[in-house]
Amino acid sequence: MTDPFVNRELWWLEENGSLLDEARDPAAPPLARLRSLAIISANLDEFFMGRIPDLKRMARDRGQVARRVHELVDAQRHCFVDDLRGRLSRDGIVLLQPTDLTRKQRYLLEERFLAAIFPVLTPLAVGPGHPFPFLGNRSLSLLVSTRPAVASALPHSEMSIIQLPGQVLPRCIPVPDTHQPHAFMLLEDVVRLNLPTICHGYDIVSSHAIRVTRETGGPGRPPRGRRRGMAVRLQVDDQVPSDMLALVRDELGLSDEEIYAGAAVVALSGLLDLHSAVTGPRRPTSSAKPRPPAATQEAIFAAEPKAETPALARHR
Repeated sequence: MTDPFVNRELWWLEENGSLLDEARDPAAPPLARLRSLAIISANLDEFFMGRIPDLKRMARDRGQVARRVHELVDAQRHCFVDDLRGRLSRDGIVLLQPTDLTRKQRYLLEERFLAAIFPVLTPLAVGPGHPFPFLGNRSLSLLVSTRPAVASALPHSEMSIIQLPGQVLPRCIPVPDTHQPHAFMLLEDVVRLNLPTICHGYDIVSSHAIRVTRETGGPGRPPRGRRRGMAVRLQVDDQVPSDMLALVRDELGLSDEEIYAGAAVVALSGLLDLHSAVTGPRRPTSSAKPRPPAATQEAIFAAEPKAETPALARHR
């Protein structure tokens, strides 16, 4: 029999499933669908920070929740990649890839990078003599593989991590485009374009976006026993080499089921920036706290008298 605690987590995930239905609705405006997808990701951030740590401490039934989360994330990805991205493009809202850029666009993005992005970046070497850096909660980073441009007998690191401070940098960088009224490039792709400037003297072998989620303990509950919170999820792009992925996974103390690989965009919650950039700033809306079904409510609160279900933000 499934634990009532797990029942609550599954119910919470199903509530996010209703947002997925909104995102899949072909009759809805593409931007509204995009916002629904981004809200699901933001809600999942809260879910992982506040609820998953408790599940990690439960041996029984936690795999049931993990499977449902992976199903939800896979459905999100397919909705964006296979449908919504194309519909947004037909409305003149595009996320450009480096191969899409004209020479002038590259020049303008390089100027933007040097003026506003480069000064706040700090590459951190990973390897012998360089301990693995602390990756903050919900911080987006680039995992970069390099080799010396000129052969050298001196010790060198072949991997580095560049954290992208979301507090000061937007996720979606506007790109002037004469054909598309709303053209953007993801922050990580702008940094990728300029890696030769950051990693001077090295050839770039590969670069991959990663993002860590850590426990926060939930509302009013500090993380248990860890000042910085243990890692509970690693999001990566789907092209990261297996050896690099294994290194990061082991350093964070995660299992394979706690890794979420995705195409196109790592952490769709960042696309709220895209929605705001096109529509303009929105006034904050109150988060709705859904009421558990009556049939399970008594059992749920008997199992966890002090726990609070994370608020589900709704699309309005």
